[in-house]
Amino acid sequence: MDAIPFEKVSVSEAKAVLDEALRNRQEKNWEHLRRMLGPADLNLQEQTYDWLLSLPTDIWPLWLIKNYPRIANQFAEVWLTRSAGERLFAELLLDQRGTRKGFPEEVSREIMALKQYFDETEALAAKQPIQVGEGK
Repeated sequence: MDAIPFEKVSVSEAKAVLDEALRNRQEKNWEHLRRMLGPADLNLQEQTYDWLLSLPTDIWPLWLIKNYPRIANQFAEVWLTRSAGERLFAELLLDQRGTRKGFPEEVSREIMALKQYFDETEALAAKQPIQVGEGK
């Protein structure tokens, strides 16, 4: 039987090889793919204030607007468009990459309250009878 060839290495050399293999398997860093932050990402827009005032005060997302104004601006932009609103909620609530940390608990609660209200207003709108023009 032939002997298996091997090379003697130190523990630190073996660890370095294993650490390199682990780094290569870890998730790709997406930071460099993100776009540059603009003013709309850092400050609430007028449309966002209007959207906020249209909501019941008990679900105002105060943590969200303070810590994530970009996302609050996105909500204001898509709120009246059902499909766009659904896409935004799905993007925020479902982890497509499997590695996101998620939002702080307070923000997650606010987003869930917004989602519930969003769904309830859709259900109420669906129950409204269709208005037919007045007879002539």
